[in-house]
Amino acid sequence: MRCGDTLLIPAPGSEVTPHLWIIVTEPAPETHRCVIVSVTTLRHNKDQTVTLGIADHPFIRHPSIVFYADAQIVDVRQLRADVIARVAERREACSMELLKLVQAGVSASPFTPKKILAFCRQCWARQVT
Repeated sequence: MRCGDTLLIPAPGSEVTPHLWIIVTEPAPETHRCVIVSVTTLRHNKDQTVTLGIADHPFIRHPSIVFYADAQIVDVRQLRADVIARVAERREACSMELLKLVQAGVSASPFTPKKILAFCRQCWARQVT
């Protein structure tokens, strides 16, 4: 799995409707960890840093937002295991334009947890060098 890939994953510890999650960093070679962000329905959400519509990704069927407050650092090996176990389902990868928009939102959103922001910046700096 790579940066820009998407997965349908249920909320941790529940069997509710799964959300689309986007991998926004390449997995770190030494730890296999990466950051994922979820896409959720646009309601009266506080964070509308990045809003998405049906033209942005084949899975999106109504106005949605990227929920940066719920971003997580995960082990890509566990994501692969979840796909094999059918706990998670791979979906279409993001377009490069969508990925760049979602990545920019990590820094722009006031709701992105500090540890997520620091991890992303470290990953992206490593890619540049």
